[in-house]
Amino acid sequence: PVQTAWQAGDAIGVSGKSGEKPYVNVKYVTTAGRGEFTAVNDAGKDNNIYFQNKNDVTFTAYYPYDGANGTDPGTNGVIAKTITADDQSAEKQPQIDFLFATATGSSAKPDVKFQFRHCMSRLVLNFLPGDDIASLSDLKYTISGLALEGTFNAGTGETRKTANIRICWNYIFWSSSTLIVFPQQASGADISITMNGVDYTGTIDFPENVANNNLHELLTGYSYTYNIKVNNTTLTIEKAIINAWTEDSKKDVDVWG
Repeated sequence: PVQTAWQAGDAIGVSGKSGEKPYVNVKYVTTAGRGEFTAVNDAGKDNNIYFQNKNDVTFTAYYPYDGANGTDPGTNGVIAKTITADDQSAEKQPQIDFLFATATGSSAKPDVKFQFRHCMSRLVLNFLPGDDIASLSDLKYTISGLALEGTFNAGTGETRKTANIRICWNYIFWSSSTLIVFPQQASGADISITMNGVDYTGTIDFPENVANNNLHELLTGYSYTYNIKVNNTTLTIEKAIINAWTEDSKKDVDVWG
């Protein structure tokens, strides 16, 4: 998906049990990209899900699809992922935007409607010219301390970070950069910027969660926007705006040269 829109060929995995028959990781695809999914019947095999009795069935679904029909994705339903800078490209980023949903269906109401939610966190970095900077050009940044290694549980939608790594991103023509990361607790992340041979450094402060003892954290399904002003001698980072995804208020980040 891109934000909240499906793309043609997007595939989800659906699991559930009707009567004594389990359905595990059944692959469904939205051919036209309108969110209308049909089972993939490969090698002449009918992979559709059929209700075995009149009882309600609770189904789980996740995106993006992994593995094969009849087998739990990843390892016992848990997908491990190390996010790289290449994964953050516009073309590949949907593959790390893990989604999860549950829904109920029955033989009387066979049309199951899933309401998917984002399971990761998102950072939107807006780069702006500040004091004595006419325009931005030839800009490259590195963020240290973000949790980009973790797991996604396709059966529950739970995401967990397992390690922090560095990510480098080249910015030349665009004024913003979007990163998808694992939800995490930390005071923040350090950012280093190089532009036209000049180095700048600053800190991206994670918001305090008043509902969780004021811990600094990036929450599941939340988007955090930071306006980063590159000044002649400093870099300013505003407080994060979190937007649903769920958005917060903007944050300023100051970067010092």
